[in-house]
Amino acid sequence: MAEIPTSARVVIIGGGVVGASSLYHLAKKGWTDCVLLEKNELTAGSTWHAAGNVPTFSTSWAIMNMQRYSTELYSRLGDEVDYPMNYHQTGSIRLAHSKERMQEFQRACAMGRYQGIGMEMLTPEEAQARYPFLETHDLEGALFDPSDGDIDPAQVTQALAKGARDMGAKI
Repeated sequence: MAEIPTSARVVIIGGGVVGASSLYHLAKKGWTDCVLLEKNELTAGSTWHAAGNVPTFSTSWAIMNMQRYSTELYSRLGDEVDYPMNYHQTGSIRLAHSKERMQEFQRACAMGRYQGIGMEMLTPEEAQARYPFLETHDLEGALFDPSDGDIDPAQVTQALAKGARDMGAKI
C-alpha cells in the first residue's frame, strides 16, 4: 500500500470514474497536493459494471455542456496521458412519437448546435434512410446526434488516474 500523505488540500474518497476525474481536473488546475483514497482498487465499485454510455443529449443547458466537455476530453485523453482507451463516437437517432417530443428535440438541437454539437432534426424518411430497419408509421421525426457514443469505464478511470499521477496528485 502506498504511504498516505499526512495532509492534503483535498481528499477524494472513492476511486471510480468520478473520483479519478475530480483528481485529474484538480491536478490540471495546479492543485497537485490532493489525494484520492480507495479501499480496494480503482474501478472496484460501481464503475466496473457501468454501461459506459457517453450521451450529449439533454434538455438542461448545464448538463449538455458537461456532456459536450466529456466527449471532447475523451477524444484526446488517451493520447494526452499516454494510456490506450476504447472510445467510440457512433452517433444516435432519438425517435419522437409526438409533437411535444419533437418540440423537446428541437430545443435540445438548438442548444446543442449553439454549443458546437452537430445535432440534426430528421424527418421520418431521413431517419429511415440512416437506419433502414426503422419503422416510421407512427413517427413525428427524430434527432440525430453524431457525438453520442460509448467508452470503457475502467479504461477512462485508469487514464484519468494516470494523468493525475503524472501531474503530481496521489492515489
